Amino acid sequence: MTMLLLAATLAATLSAPPTSPDLAAYVQQTPRCSAEVPRCFGVHLHLVVTAGTAIQTVEWVSSQIAEANARFSTIDVNFEVIAADALPATDAEVDDRAERDALGDPHFSRGVAHVFVVGRLADVDIAGSEIRGVHWRFRKDRSRRWVILSKIAGALTLAHELGHFFGLPHSEYDESLMNKTPRVAWLTGELSFAEPEFARMRRHRDRMLREGMLVDRAGRKGQAQKPG
Repeated sequence: MTMLLLAATLAATLSAPPTSPDLAAYVQQTPRCSAEVPRCFGVHLHLVVTAGTAIQTVEWVSSQIAEANARFSTIDVNFEVIAADALPATDAEVDDRAERDALGDPHFSRGVAHVFVVGRLADVDIAGSEIRGVHWRFRKDRSRRWVILSKIAGALTLAHELGHFFGLPHSEYDESLMNKTPRVAWLTGELSFAEPEFARMRRHRDRMLREGMLVDRAGRKGQAQKPG
């Protein structure tokens, strides 16, 4: 009976909302949208918390946002974290498609890009492998989508996954971070997007604004935009 009680207590502890550290720093100390960039989109950040500690640092998140902003500014877009909340330790490992669905579904809302930071993100196509990030569409309703990052994600991973969020497939453009082929440029931070990719992202940007998938924090949602 004692063992059963202990097991029940442990299960309840793991599934309970985490004891949250002060996550305000992930909003206050990460890059803001530049005043010189016309469109500003919010990021709602969800981080796994274990033993009162977030799974990744403010500095790591700052690097992800800064690298994305440097590249998306070409299409007149920047991002900033507007909310950060804690995920339980049970979300530390995301092993299959069902768990990707279950991670984002309860938290999804329109108007912002939801980004989840977990400990380990399994490759659902190669058993035993893990990946650094994924742009995931909820299988019951593909209009609902989010980004999942592993804690081992490199600084360009969020920019890559946001490229998918803005309608890009993987590509073979040598200069593009959507090209998964290893290149020396990966080490120098020179990768961005190819001009045809920028054009496609502009179209998806405007469609998402019209449909309310993203809301411009400057209050421009649904208004006519000058060509970007």
